[in-house]
Amino acid sequence: MTQMMDEGNMMGKGDVKELVNHLQNHIMYPATKQTIVESCNNMAHVPASTRSWAEQQLPERTFKSADEVVKTLGL
Repeated sequence: MTQMMDEGNMMGKGDVKELVNHLQNHIMYPATKQTIVESCNNMAHVPASTRSWAEQQLPERTFKSADEVVKTLGL
């Protein structure tokens, strides 16, 4: 998916790519939602609205891999 609704704004393909890249390359798994959110909040180059969207979409649980997070977010 290249664009997603984010509180009335479209999340662009570049934002999705940066988010997926971060999930795959900058987080050690298994990881809890809190760990993922804290790590993503350090992504200054990704709009706050994209980070907020991801936080709202993730359920409270531990994820085994980046692929699991990407699938859960529907990316």
